[in-house]
Amino acid sequence: MVKRRIIVLGGGVLLGLGALAYGLDRPAGYGTVVDFRGVIGPPPAAGSREASTERAGYTSAAAGIDSPRWQQARGEVFPTSQSVTDEIGCAIGRQISATATPATVRLLANVAADVRAPFNAAKRFYKRDRPYVGQADTRTCDPRTLGSLGGGGGVLSYAYPSGHAAYGEIWARSMAAAVPQRAAAVAAWGQRLGDNRIVCRVHWPSDVTAGRKLADAVYDRIAAKPAFKADLAAASAELSKSPAAKRCKAKLP
Repeated sequence: MVKRRIIVLGGGVLLGLGALAYGLDRPAGYGTVVDFRGVIGPPPAAGSREASTERAGYTSAAAGIDSPRWQQARGEVFPTSQSVTDEIGCAIGRQISATATPATVRLLANVAADVRAPFNAAKRFYKRDRPYVGQADTRTCDPRTLGSLGGGGGVLSYAYPSGHAAYGEIWARSMAAAVPQRAAAVAAWGQRLGDNRIVCRVHWPSDVTAGRKLADAVYDRIAAKPAFKADLAAASAELSKSPAAKRCKAKLP
């Protein structure tokens, strides 16, 4: 039997060096409690048609290794990194920083705190392995998976649902509410953040779908809370005065 060391950083928060990492240091959240079992069902059963289709997709994704999209996914390994902070800023057309837009960072940190609890609970409950576990070809864009089948490496936390997809969805919906004129662009960014985890070969498509569904359920409850509404208004006001985003790269398909 292969011994695997599960890597979980920061209690489920993938720490980085961007404004979001600063904001996620001790986020309070909005006190939203969602039971994942009432939102998402179990992942596809082993041996099912859907599971077989997802396995074939993992195999075919090897053709995209080292492509521009693969490199983009590699830059998103830590969702609180500066690169992801900049991506959100580019999607809304405004710069985001802990000093210039503290209300925005607080908003993003708090919604992330509320969605993180149920997706981590679901991961522990379903214990679904990542696609590369037990495979001959274990290449991923996530450097933490190196040596996952032996040596000194480790396996990322369980796959279902995708935390990146949940973050992308809830951050996109929050920013779309703060900057409505950029709703389409920020929604597209949120979709890419989740989809790139499939490109990276560390998630199954159903993980990503479940992550988004869970985030939608959490956001729908958060949106009615007075504290969220106050933070949203503050974020919208400060973003309207924030300088235009910089370092924006051409969008990838």
